Amino acid sequence: MDSGPQYTSTQPQSPGPGGGRGGALLIGALAFAIVFLLIVGATVGYLVLRPTGGGDQAGDTTSASATPVDPESTSQDPEPSGEPTEVVEQRCFEPEYERTSSNPSSKLRGGGLEFIPPAAYSGRGSSGYAHFVNDSQIAYGEVEDSWISTITVGKVEWQPDVEYPGNEVASQKIAKCFFTDGNWGEQARERTWDDETTQPVTVAGMPGYETRAMVNFGSDDLEKTDASEIVVVVLDTEQGPSALITETAVGVTAHEEAADEAYTSLTALSG
Repeated sequence: MDSGPQYTSTQPQSPGPGGGRGGALLIGALAFAIVFLLIVGATVGYLVLRPTGGGDQAGDTTSASATPVDPESTSQDPEPSGEPTEVVEQRCFEPEYERTSSNPSSKLRGGGLEFIPPAAYSGRGSSGYAHFVNDSQIAYGEVEDSWISTITVGKVEWQPDVEYPGNEVASQKIAKCFFTDGNWGEQARERTWDDETTQPVTVAGMPGYETRAMVNFGSDDLEKTDASEIVVVVLDTEQGPSALITETAVGVTAHEEAADEAYTSLTALSG
């Protein structure tokens, strides 16, 4: 036992045995009921007011799995690098033939040049003998069976996307391509490219360059000639660089004189 001071209650005693305990039980029961109602109310509210997105999410999942995404279809196309595509330059470019000029009376015209065809060259053509030339006209004379001398006039046309090298180089390339890619057939064989010269010229007031060379035949089936002289003159004209090209059977006097006559008659467009 405790030996401390004793206290006397000032509150009236509850009637009957156990009355204080019953009040405490009642208060506890009310508190429990209130808590229970709060829990039930919160649960019902959650079930009634909760969002209905669960079904939509399930549907989205099903839809996504039913329609797979192709990663390539969503990827962006690579941006162009901006670097120009490399152009392979052709050794002997042959443009698609297009006729843009009309011949004046008694002359042949191509590009910005025209000449008087000599009487010894009665044949006419339009293309097929020279490279890097368009809008061309051709006069030709027969040397012997299946062999001719030619005079070509036309507009110089370079390969697209390849820088024009200037009249000097153009005259050299046109001349050399006449040798390497010309229509020589089987009558002139073992051909060699000899005595090439290039020099600046002015013809009828038009500046430019002239390239000359000899094509000698080591073996051939011809009777009147064993070589051809190639002359290419490229001039600046109002219509752009234009050329006169002659391929003349060496030793055939009438053709050698005719080629000189054509060169001498060369002018800019007469109107």
